[in-house]
Amino acid sequence: MVQRPVRVVVWGVLCVALIGAPIPAPADEVPYIQTPGNVVDAMLAMAEVGPNDYVVDLGSGDGRIVIAAAKRYHARGLGIDYDRTLIAESRANAVREGVSDRVRFQQQDIFLADFHDATVVTMYLLPEVNLEIRPLILFGLQPGTRVVSHDWDMGDWEPDRRLVVPAPEKIVGLKKESTIYLWVVPARVAGYWRGTLAGPSGEESVVIEFAQRFQHASASVWLRRWSLPGVARLQGDRLALSLDRSPWMPDAPPLRFTLHVAEGRLSGEAVDGGKRYTLRAARLAE
Repeated sequence: MVQRPVRVVVWGVLCVALIGAPIPAPADEVPYIQTPGNVVDAMLAMAEVGPNDYVVDLGSGDGRIVIAAAKRYHARGLGIDYDRTLIAESRANAVREGVSDRVRFQQQDIFLADFHDATVVTMYLLPEVNLEIRPLILFGLQPGTRVVSHDWDMGDWEPDRRLVVPAPEKIVGLKKESTIYLWVVPARVAGYWRGTLAGPSGEESVVIEFAQRFQHASASVWLRRWSLPGVARLQGDRLALSLDRSPWMPDAPPLRFTLHVAEGRLSGEAVDGGKRYTLRAARLAE
């Protein structure tokens, strides 16, 4: 169960400024509904949980998701729930399943909890709660964090994967099935970058402007002699950038870079036939 605080969250204001998302109206408590066992399995499999992961379940109920992550995948876990009785039940379940050394449970409002070091976040909330928690996920978690939601999406943030699974044990809804959504938190690249582009003809200075919406971005790349438009897609801290050379080289295919984004820098390469191009840039201060 999740207790919703009756307030406007400052992250909601930030979300409006940066990605144009609405601030949802305050909602009632999220009712506790158990996630069927096979749906738990599908959620953890979709997130590709492994022994190095730290799984945080928002509105953790009886603790089944983080317990399953610890028992089957040897991950560490944290369950956060507002209901003190469910927290006590979760701790007892963890002891019974032999994973109390790998998981813990915290009685707290999820909007006040600190889960910034999660590598996987799971949730079965409500649509309006998903929208309000979305800014905390986008701006509070590290790029590459996997987020899995049962049944409810996050508005116009397009999922990276979507899966419908049978759910014969499900006690709500007309259909005995569940929809599972996966998002990978994207790095933030919006703004200006300056660096160098090295290729067969030498190295020259480059300035890049990215306009970003979630995992999608457009790019304008300025070189000495011409500018190139581009499109990009982010998968965590990996950026696939495709530059359109047709305005200047009509027969040339797009130049496709695979870039890594970290600590205000991006770097990577593109290969065009036997020609190799290396791009390096640093973010310019706003």
